Amino acid sequence: MTVSLAELVQYLDELLEISQWEKLDSSLNGLQVEGGRKVGKIAFAVDACEQTFQSSRDLGVQMLITHHGLFWGKPLPLTGTHRARLKLLLESDISLYAAHLPLDFHPLIGHNACIARGLGLENKGPLTQESGLEIGTLARPQAPLEFSEFVRRVDSLLDTSSRSLPFGPARIDKVGIISGHGSKVLDEALSARIDTFLTGESSHTFYHFAREFGLNVVFAGHYATEVPGLKELAGRLEERFGLSTVFIPAPTGF
Repeated sequence: MTVSLAELVQYLDELLEISQWEKLDSSLNGLQVEGGRKVGKIAFAVDACEQTFQSSRDLGVQMLITHHGLFWGKPLPLTGTHRARLKLLLESDISLYAAHLPLDFHPLIGHNACIARGLGLENKGPLTQESGLEIGTLARPQAPLEFSEFVRRVDSLLDTSSRSLPFGPARIDKVGIISGHGSKVLDEALSARIDTFLTGESSHTFYHFAREFGLNVVFAGHYATEVPGLKELAGRLEERFGLSTVFIPAPTGF
C-alpha cells in the first residue's frame, strides 16, 4: 500500500493544525525535505540527525517523521554537519516531516495527552494558554493516587528512570504535564493550582521553586516524554492509509 507524498502531507498538516503554530514555534513544522512522490513505509523518531537518517535509509522507508526537525527559525548554511545530514536524506530519497509544538500539545494525539491517558489520568483540558493556543495538559487521577505510585507509573509508561522532587502532598489530585522542557510555563501552570508537575528536563532553579511552593515535580527525561505522540501518530497513519510504520529509538539520556 502506498500513498502520495502530497496527500500524506496535507493530512498531517490538517490533523496537527500546523499553520496555527507558526508564530509561537521556532520550528519549521511540516515538510522540511521532499523525497519521493510515493510513500509506503514511514519511520518515526524524536530527533532529525545522522543516526535516525541512516536507520531510515537502512530500513527502506520513504518518509521520516520527527519531533525535532532540522530547521529552527533562521537560515542555515549547507556546510558541515548540516550538509552531511541533508545529503544523506536526498541521496536516499527520504522525505523529512517535523512536528514540534503541534505534536507536544495536540489535545488527542499529542505527547501530553498520550502521557495522561497512559497514566490512567482523566484529561481535564489544557494546562494554560498562550497566544490563543492550548499548552500542556491538566489531568486528575480517577481514584486516590499516592505520589510514589504516580512516579512508578511514569517510569513504567515511559521506560525511564525519572528524578522527582517530593515537595507536595503525598496523595496527588491535580497534575500538570508538559513534555520536553516545561520550565518556561511553570508560573502559568501554578495558576491552575496543580500539586504535581510532570515534565522532561530537570533544572537547577526548579528545586527551590518547587520546595517553596509545595509542589511535587517529576523529571522523566526530555527524550522519554517526547516519544508517546509519535507512536500514537504512527498508529493513526497505519489505520488511515494502511501504511507500514517503524519507530527508531535513539535515546539521548536526557
